[in-house]
Amino acid sequence: MATHKTERKNMPISPELQARIDALQDPNLRASILKSLALSREPGISDEDIFDISVTGYEMAAEQQARLRRWQENEVIEFIEYFKAQAPDLYVKYIQHEKELRQKELNGADEVLFDMDLWWDIKRLAYKRMPDLEALDASELVSAACRYAKAHLI
Repeated sequence: MATHKTERKNMPISPELQARIDALQDPNLRASILKSLALSREPGISDEDIFDISVTGYEMAAEQQARLRRWQENEVIEFIEYFKAQAPDLYVKYIQHEKELRQKELNGADEVLFDMDLWWDIKRLAYKRMPDLEALDASELVSAACRYAKAHLI
């Protein structure tokens, strides 16, 4: 069964909703909401629904970002040392992968993607070292280790 989207071309936003949008602090959020309001959508979804969904998602992302652990450089270095000691073959594979990615970037490749299997193997090491890590904190540790390695080891 096909659903029909409502056409949304040049339909005015209510003054009340425009005031709510204008009151938002983040200009990127305001622009995102205005863009979403300009798109066609499923029937029954109001401008206010779009606004509420956008603001709620933004607030949830901001809260999640605020909860992320801030990894100190010494913690990142300790993790890299742990990585080398616990999984030397994986570490060599990782360094080689980073070198290949750098070469692709230098050659102007359109797509330079990190090997997700390798990412998960490294993330499992983070969990092995710190079993109580939150998933996002583990991801941020792996990202911080990769940034450090690119800047200092490759």
